Amino acid sequence: MIERSFGKLFLFIVLLKIHSSFEREIELGPCYLSIHSPCANNSIQFHLFYTSSDNIQQHEILDNISPILPFNINEILSRKFKLVVHGYGGHTDVSGFKLIRDAYLKHNDTVVMVVDWSRLAKLPCYPSAAINTKQAGECAAQFLIGMEENNDGFKAANVHAIGFSLGAHVASFASNAIEKASGTKFHRISGLDPALPFFATARQHWKLDSTDGDFVDVIHTNAGVYGKLESCGHVDFYINNGQFQPSCSKAKSNEYIQMLKV
Repeated sequence: MIERSFGKLFLFIVLLKIHSSFEREIELGPCYLSIHSPCANNSIQFHLFYTSSDNIQQHEILDNISPILPFNINEILSRKFKLVVHGYGGHTDVSGFKLIRDAYLKHNDTVVMVVDWSRLAKLPCYPSAAINTKQAGECAAQFLIGMEENNDGFKAANVHAIGFSLGAHVASFASNAIEKASGTKFHRISGLDPALPFFATARQHWKLDSTDGDFVDVIHTNAGVYGKLESCGHVDFYINNGQFQPSCSKAKSNEYIQMLKV
């Protein structure tokens, strides 16, 4: 029933797109629907976090189209790059999301790039947020291609993308768009409880699967409810059978990093 409703909504969007007066970003009450909107607008932002040589955490907001890394570019380019994407109702400082980001930053050899698409993933707008995953993913791809063009030595294919819930599907769309543009896809994608509603019966290219990266690992924690039940990576982990996490509120950031096998 949910999938059928999604299909009707998608058909409605297609009909709107055909219409000559179609607006690329539509406001639907508190929700925003973004279809082929310019990636230079304020709907999506890209944050760069890294630890400087004096162990101080640095934060920069990079340009969506022509991002340029900070002045100590040679030092940064020698580090590992993580692209972290929040899910439905998320933002850059939501607790679990921030825990993983800060845990990575304890390693001085790691740079964290955060995709902030919170305006397109806000509560209570799940249907539009699900559709907006494609826009967020394609804009993330455009950002990373801009990183390659503006920062010699940076390669989008070397990025390890980590997506929460709907963010896992955003990573999928980003990798597919990069592959279409350059012939290479993400070296690795980690899907953290990839979202189920509207993605249960979606076609392969509309959801995270093992073809989206050179290596795709998936951790299922709420399978069959909000998260996908079927395996969708090269390796799938089902914590406590993938469904209920009684000690989740007590989880420490280093436990997440252990699971991701940094």
